[in-house]
Amino acid sequence: MHPVVWLALAMALLTAGVAALALHRRRSQESEPAFAPPVLGKAPSAPPPPVAEPAPPTPKSAHAAALTLDLDAARMSASLVNATLAYRITLNAGADIEEIILRGDMTSAHASRPDEEQFGLNEAPILHRLARIEAGSTTELGGEIRLPLAMITPIRHGSAAMFVPLVRIEAAGMAADGPVRVRSAFVIGLDEQGAARLQPFRLDQGPRVYQQVGSRTLAVPAFG
Repeated sequence: MHPVVWLALAMALLTAGVAALALHRRRSQESEPAFAPPVLGKAPSAPPPPVAEPAPPTPKSAHAAALTLDLDAARMSASLVNATLAYRITLNAGADIEEIILRGDMTSAHASRPDEEQFGLNEAPILHRLARIEAGSTTELGGEIRLPLAMITPIRHGSAAMFVPLVRIEAAGMAADGPVRVRSAFVIGLDEQGAARLQPFRLDQGPRVYQQVGSRTLAVPAFG
């Protein structure tokens, strides 16, 4: 298959209309692995998990309407050490919320990594703290998230090493009727003029700064 077709498959992850990620991973039997798109999900042949007792509703499902968040990618830069994303987060409050804490980090999307690893936020650093936000208000926060290059799992395509950043953000606080927790994930890519899809970043071209970048919201699995 022509390499351009493989690259188009890889970029399908970044399509603006994506609502969820395909749940399977490709495994090649050839001596030299072929390039595969970054698909986040478990193989369809895996046995279903054991049936568990129903869990009580989480704060996210009970109070998600009280708070929503969005992320805009402002700039991506690559040095000899880190990949750094400059971002803007927008919080929209549907209720009075106090003691808001935003945690977040960035990882690399790759078919070889399970969903739990790519969407998990076990020890994400605190990005912002807010004492209070009023119902009906909009709050914008800016900052940077760094990912060491040594922690990136690149997508290989010939001699090219490509990087598809995945940003995980969680906002938690306290409303009058209980805790509020909202979690979102965003895929980041080059937003070139005239291109139909976001493009991945190259890691093999040395340090540089990318100004034309964009983000797409991804569905977070239930375990997230």
